Amino acid sequence: MFKVTAQADNEAEILLYDMIADFDNEKWHITSAKSFIDKIKALGDVKKINLRINSVGGDVFEALAIYNYLKSHKAKIHVYIDGLAASAASVVAMSGKKITMPSNAMMMIHNPSGGVYGNAEDMRDTAEILDKIRDSIANVYITRTGLEREKINSMMDAETWLSAQEAKDMNFCDEISEPIQIAAKADSESIRRELLLHYLDNDTANSKEEAKQMPESTQVTQARITNTEDLMREYPDLVKGIIDSAVKNERERLRVLDSLNAPGREAIINKAKYEEPKDARDIAIEILQADKNNSVLNAMKQDAQAVNQALTPQVTTPNAQAESERTADLIAKHINAMRGFN
Repeated sequence: MFKVTAQADNEAEILLYDMIADFDNEKWHITSAKSFIDKIKALGDVKKINLRINSVGGDVFEALAIYNYLKSHKAKIHVYIDGLAASAASVVAMSGKKITMPSNAMMMIHNPSGGVYGNAEDMRDTAEILDKIRDSIANVYITRTGLEREKINSMMDAETWLSAQEAKDMNFCDEISEPIQIAAKADSESIRRELLLHYLDNDTANSKEEAKQMPESTQVTQARITNTEDLMREYPDLVKGIIDSAVKNERERLRVLDSLNAPGREAIINKAKYEEPKDARDIAIEILQADKNNSVLNAMKQDAQAVNQALTPQVTTPNAQAESERTADLIAKHINAMRGFN
């Protein structure tokens, strides 16, 4: 989810709950720097931006663009790491004038990575570029924390996961808040539904102990519903609704996966369908990587075919063979004539 909302007193809230890349896709939950910045500009004159992050990261250049824009923005930036600020998302988080992490949130920093197809010089050039990108990221962390470059580099080399307390101790954040508690008001029917689903076919000692703490009416219901047949008999409409919803969601999941299918992706799509069920968001990066690998493989195949063609003797027809021999004879006679031989 990526959402920008204007609030009272010239404040704005931004939810960056997406991956960061150089294109936008709501279905895959991917946000670009351009989209991010355009939506902030559309807010007009804001004095405070509350940026809430829960992201695994993504493209480092897109993240640096967002970071630099926020650092230059005249509004006060308050970053809240609601769940995870990993990889490139941790770079964006460093834009905060103030950074707050709940005690159960985490941050992760590591070295950049990339792939290249080419010769040895191409590989060496890519390694040098990655070193420069690492230094750019390290500069962001050093500016925020005041830690020595050697310390930051060693943390990035090790792929360091930081708890809220560790992040605060090293100045990656300023304060630790209480874990976010989410409460919802529900009617008795929805509560009963959740309880039934939770306790159905659950005969553990822990569930029995929890059942003792429930109201008496609920305990009776839990005792009566012991298997799927009981649930269908007692709550047929509820079961039908659950089944209909599950079927609808599964059909939509398969439809979306089919829309992503293409040559080279078949194995990934089939695995996501039947072996390890995943939705489009889960396999987005896997598909992107597969497409990249397929492009490299195709290029290698084309090179191999060209080499094989060059090395394979060409089959000539009888007429072509006769023409070649005639041409060779003429050349030989001409050379002999030049040397004075008949």
